[in-house]
Amino acid sequence: MQMLNRYFSPFALFLILSAVYFSDPDPSAYRASLIILALAFAVNWWLTANTYRFIRWVRRMRQIQIWLNFAWAVPLFYLLQPYWAPMWLLFVMAPVTAALYAGFWETLLTSLAADATMLAIYYSRGVFAMGSAEAGMAATQALFIVVVALFINGLATASLRLRDASQA
Repeated sequence: MQMLNRYFSPFALFLILSAVYFSDPDPSAYRASLIILALAFAVNWWLTANTYRFIRWVRRMRQIQIWLNFAWAVPLFYLLQPYWAPMWLLFVMAPVTAALYAGFWETLLTSLAADATMLAIYYSRGVFAMGSAEAGMAATQALFIVVVALFINGLATASLRLRDASQA
């Protein structure tokens, strides 16, 4: 969890604050986004700080963090995507978390859930009715989420195999 908090949390923070600062969203979207952001960081901080306090619950806490990252991404994407196009990158966090801490199938499932949600929001906003270029970009973003998550899962699995082989 520390790797995720070290690299992806600052990126997500930068992404959200950039969207809020540079795009001038609606005041209600602005306030809601900052509240969700504060809540997400407080919960993620608590989970990370208490991971080893509840050592028997580590696996369950990691699964909770995977789906909480997904849960934070949905409203933030919904609120800020009309103002800041790169918000789709928030949907990468849950699959990458799964890639680091779960197996292939859970990583794939998390990626597909993120994709389906993102594409559903795009669909509700009429992205697919606008033309093939926007639909193509949305499909490319969805494919990237799956590919990067499975790639990271493969790297994590390979590194564990190498570690185990060197200890044998």
